[in-house]
Amino acid sequence: MSSPGAGPSTGADLSCSGDACYWYQVGCQIGCPTCQLDLDHKGCGGADCCSKAEGLMEPTNNDPEFRTWDPHGQSKNPDVNKYNPWRAPGMAPVADPCGVASGGSNPGTYAAIPQGYKAGAKGSEVLPQQEPTLWKAGTTAWVGWGLSAQHAGGYSYRLCPKDSTISEKCFQSNTLTFASANSTIHFDNGSQADQKIRTRTYVAPDGTQWRTNPVPACISSTSEYPIHGSPTPDCPLGTMFEAGFTEFTQGFLVPGGKNRFSVMDEVNVPNQVGSYVLSWRWDCEAADQVWTSCADIEITDEPVPAPTPVPTPPEGTCPDFTHGVDSCSTKGCMTRDESGDCRECCEGCWWIYSSKGSMCSDGHKTGVVFHV
Repeated sequence: MSSPGAGPSTGADLSCSGDACYWYQVGCQIGCPTCQLDLDHKGCGGADCCSKAEGLMEPTNNDPEFRTWDPHGQSKNPDVNKYNPWRAPGMAPVADPCGVASGGSNPGTYAAIPQGYKAGAKGSEVLPQQEPTLWKAGTTAWVGWGLSAQHAGGYSYRLCPKDSTISEKCFQSNTLTFASANSTIHFDNGSQADQKIRTRTYVAPDGTQWRTNPVPACISSTSEYPIHGSPTPDCPLGTMFEAGFTEFTQGFLVPGGKNRFSVMDEVNVPNQVGSYVLSWRWDCEAADQVWTSCADIEITDEPVPAPTPVPTPPEGTCPDFTHGVDSCSTKGCMTRDESGDCRECCEGCWWIYSSKGSMCSDGHKTGVVFHV
């Protein structure tokens, strides 16, 4: 389904498999009572989304160590992003903890609508339940996300029991903690081995843990940003902060329009067995947006079986569609072009995509991966 003026839902970018990148919310700033969902994808456009009388609060995240966009306040207008979600993680409102189709009720031509849904639909109400990913109680599990558009900021993972009301309040009461100090870059096409990278864990005033987006954006001018990270092939003038790697830096969009990696983290699994919904929340710093996605999780006391091997399709053939996106195998194809022919043959692990996230089974670990 689509509304007049809205772009088609294509899912061509690897960061948008299963149309996962079309679930978010715009017009959200710290302390405001609601998000301004009637705006287009640009949100409040640099203006305040609400007034101080309505609750707009001052930032709590002011340390350059945890800032990801103009961290030293060097730009010509350093306050333009002052009230965006990452400046006080968790304090911006969300319209739905599983995302809103197209980010709001008034998508512009740039904002595509996920196939089969109407703009403004709430993910927790309309997305179908999927086969859950199994986690063993008291151990650790892998979670991850991939990005195309660079909005900076940081993210957290949360659980809500399925026998509770699926709400932001429930998720914020059950924020997961990170089990390891570093994140891992996983190349979805198997072109490189997994690579540990330095990341930063921000502890909010309420004690919840968040990770900074480890992928820095490019700076536009060395004179405007005299303090900056080292130049990289994609950011020849330098980056917003020192990353310690060169392969994953980017401007506003991933070069070539296709993301090839996921940012993976190991989280601690609670000891309480049961059925849960997992919510990933990305609080942006360069935009008044909050991106949220959900997946089904079952925490069990029983040993978690190894992933079932997926049969490899014959070389040169495309697997069947799953929610509009092909599965990927070592000899399969990621997607089809407009004529229905295979394209983007890939190598590496098998990704099974759903409208609530993705499950990766590569014979070594099983985890949930969200794409934005």
